[in-house]
Amino acid sequence: MKRRPSALAGILLLAWSAASLATAGNKELEVRANETDARLAAVERANQTLVQLQQQIEALRQELRTLRGQIDEARHEIEGLQRQQRDLYSDLDRRLLLIENGATPGVQGTQPAVPAASGSAPTEDDIRAEDETTIYSDAFAALKAGRYEEAARGFQLYRTKYPDGPRADYATYWLGESLYVQKDYLTALKMFQKVIADFPDSRKASDAMLRVAYCQYELKAFRNARVTLQKLVATYPGTEADRLAEQRLVQMDSEGR
Repeated sequence: MKRRPSALAGILLLAWSAASLATAGNKELEVRANETDARLAAVERANQTLVQLQQQIEALRQELRTLRGQIDEARHEIEGLQRQQRDLYSDLDRRLLLIENGATPGVQGTQPAVPAASGSAPTEDDIRAEDETTIYSDAFAALKAGRYEEAARGFQLYRTKYPDGPRADYATYWLGESLYVQKDYLTALKMFQKVIADFPDSRKASDAMLRVAYCQYELKAFRNARVTLQKLVATYPGTEADRLAEQRLVQMDSEGR
């Protein structure tokens, strides 16, 4: 009978030890759980920051595309003014030559070599040039304003009416750009490829090749995209397109693609 209290005490001691160990284990698990929660919260914050950075990068890319488009449009306008200037100089040379030969334009008894521009009816070429300029300008204005579907229709209209027009290469390129922004990568790819195939000497050829690679990347054709980027680097060294191609190659290397 005297041994029972001792046995009971032993059992109580074991129970207390087990309870203490369980409490200690629970505290350790709680600490680990809190640490895990903290790490997850940090990861979520980092992911949110990355998403915001990606959105900012995409917005900057769109702004850059718009700025490049404005530069291209300004370049076209300058080229048009230069052509007009050459035409004016040519007309002036003809008039001076007539004066030197004694056939002064506008003098009674002589026939003016060149009719006055203000009194002459617009020619077919004049009407065509005005229509061509209007279609392109309206489409480009829609592109700058972010009305991409309207822009795509306008550039396609230009290509249909003026496949050999002075802005045919730019219209084809900006049509591809309008489709690319709408994530129609397959059709955009075909337009950029047409720029390279039909207008190899165009100023937009290098940009079109870069966009070909971008479309291939978005279509998960990573091997083709890499080949296109490498070809661009070899063909157009020192250009802006070359720099962007190098960046995309580095990105693909880091992604294992």
